[in-house]
Amino acid sequence: MKLERMLSIITYLLNHDKVKAKDLADKFEVSVRTIYRDIDAISQAGIPIAAYQGADGGIGIVEGYKLDKSLLTTDEVSNIVTALKGLHSINEDDKIKLLIEKLTNIANRSDYIPTGNEIMIDLSSWNKNDQLGLRIHEIKKAIRERKIIEFEYFSNEKVTERKVEPCIMVFKEASWYLYAYCLLREDFRLFKLRRMSGLKITGTSFKAREFSVDSVNWDEDIDKDLHSTIVVLFDKSMEYSVNDIFGIANYETIEDGRLKVTFHMTVGGWLYGFLLGFGDKIEVLEPIELRDKIKSIAESIRKVYE
Repeated sequence: MKLERMLSIITYLLNHDKVKAKDLADKFEVSVRTIYRDIDAISQAGIPIAAYQGADGGIGIVEGYKLDKSLLTTDEVSNIVTALKGLHSINEDDKIKLLIEKLTNIANRSDYIPTGNEIMIDLSSWNKNDQLGLRIHEIKKAIRERKIIEFEYFSNEKVTERKVEPCIMVFKEASWYLYAYCLLREDFRLFKLRRMSGLKITGTSFKAREFSVDSVNWDEDIDKDLHSTIVVLFDKSMEYSVNDIFGIANYETIEDGRLKVTFHMTVGGWLYGFLLGFGDKIEVLEPIELRDKIKSIAESIRKVYE
């Protein structure tokens, strides 16, 4: 605890010109006497600490001193900090925040600030009441402690009870997933976090199974759901939406001006709602079973309004 506090004091002093011992004591919840002892130990370790007198005085690191940055270039530090800030946006972990402060001071302030602000990654939801961050925190705890977790999982219009040995969390495209060994399927599976409910860390420990992150095919089907090749035609007026959803150049324009899009997805309730949301601006071509299902749902909707 003392070593961690001293490292935190060094980091704090590197970020502030001067700070009063009383403020440090309040921040780290120790006595002023303890702070002075820590300052003495830091000075003996070779970091130049100066005491400034007067009303605006306090304790500070000698001007011009900075941590050795020979191991990492400024751009390398900037990239690491950018990634850490992204993690901190979804999981406000004080340890991550402290690491960001430490790395920030490896680089010279004058050349770090511009590069550090080139990119911002915010993984948090627009919905401020979203509980995804809390779920990530719980799963991370289970991974570290090697505890089995249990939850209900919504998949392919079914709900199943799952117990899994969590391995690693994955952020892909725009969603968070958990790669874990599923005790129900007796195999590794990829679970989408937003499809989980009633997440609970059990008291049962597990021995980590061997797997290589580099060998995992993150593009395979989530939880082994069977994906189908979907082919649809969008009205030309929907070009903006098509670009926004599928990406520019991921479709072709046919002779009548409509936009032909091919993608892969599990056929189920979510897909029906997604396609029906475009009304008469879309036509499903393949698979035939999906085309017939959309037609049947449309007929049922028409009957509701008769």
